[in-house]
Amino acid sequence: MHKQTRFYLGIMLIVQAISCFFLVIAYLIKDKKNTASPFMILGLISGVAGGFLVAEKVKEKYDSELILDAMNNICEDDTFRHNIPVDETADEEEFN
Repeated sequence: MHKQTRFYLGIMLIVQAISCFFLVIAYLIKDKKNTASPFMILGLISGVAGGFLVAEKVKEKYDSELILDAMNNICEDDTFRHNIPVDETADEEEFN
């Protein structure tokens, strides 16, 4: 649960960075460079921090997919298959 919170925080920081850059453009059009510079700095910091948080989650997801693929490749061999005993009282459907 904690890792999902960091991912959502990263998404929110990226959205905040985008809105700050729109404010920078609006203030530059109005020739208010002194007001635009703090929003530029805030947008850069928010974008970098949000990018790191989102990249962390994407890397974690990629690593878990690699592990699962490796496990599936190992388990595809017939030597590691478990045979489910079948008799009159039980069948394979009960174990799935």
